[in-house]
Amino acid sequence: MAVGSELPRLGGYPFEVRYSVGSQVRARAAADIAADAYVYFSRLFAAVEPDIAVIVADEADWSGNGPYGLPFFRDDADEIRPGIVLMPAGVGQFWVEMAQDLRDATPRGYATLLATYPDGSGGLDLQPFFDLITIHELGHAFEVLGDLRLPTFWLSEIFVNLAMHAFVATQLPARLPTLEVLPTVGAGSRMLAARMRAEGYSTLEELQAHYTGSDDSMNPLNYVWYQYRWLRLVAKMFEVDGEDGLVRFWDCFHAADLHNGGEVTAASLAPLLTTQVSPTLGRAIRNWH
Repeated sequence: MAVGSELPRLGGYPFEVRYSVGSQVRARAAADIAADAYVYFSRLFAAVEPDIAVIVADEADWSGNGPYGLPFFRDDADEIRPGIVLMPAGVGQFWVEMAQDLRDATPRGYATLLATYPDGSGGLDLQPFFDLITIHELGHAFEVLGDLRLPTFWLSEIFVNLAMHAFVATQLPARLPTLEVLPTVGAGSRMLAARMRAEGYSTLEELQAHYTGSDDSMNPLNYVWYQYRWLRLVAKMFEVDGEDGLVRFWDCFHAADLHNGGEVTAASLAPLLTTQVSPTLGRAIRNWH
């Protein structure tokens, strides 16, 4: 049975909204921000209006694609819409593991997280950050259903992170600290980086081979570490290129197979990204390690 098919609906949005019983407040918060981003992206991306459902699910109604708490977009043929954005209705064990990972790796950074995402009881509440990740997953809906032909998983993730950053920076600037503090702490931890490079994966080629959801997936916390780094990269890109860089990204790969038949690597993509999208992005991909 398709995820969300038996859940209650919320009306009044440019897409279908479903939610687990008792999660209406969280569903409305996710749908509100997604609706604003939907209009924003459609304006930037060739008037694309993807046919999707936003589903806010508790753990009992969750379905596949990694641990509960890690949002995702999916476009399987048996979904209730051509694409679904699945968001958690509340805290999952995965959020706890993320927090513990950072607490162990960077105590000083963890103190910064506590100040930015307080739960009111001396602990950490990452809900405000994950509310914004709704926009990231919506970006995947525009990418996949809007015929953006990105040749690697990691380029897809960079694109949707840039889309999310652009929306927050231009439409919700007061929430930029919510978006930026967590990845700044995660990407800035030398101990975390050393552990990933020694025990996990760190290169873009390794990410491509062990992307989450594959038969040989990397550890979810390793994947999140890549996300920290990508989020910092797109912040630097946006500072230099603004919305124009995001539009160039879309225009470069929209309905275009630029590497059809050839080997696609970070080295082969870097010159194209430098000239057609952003020198900041091209340089970061060329120097990634």
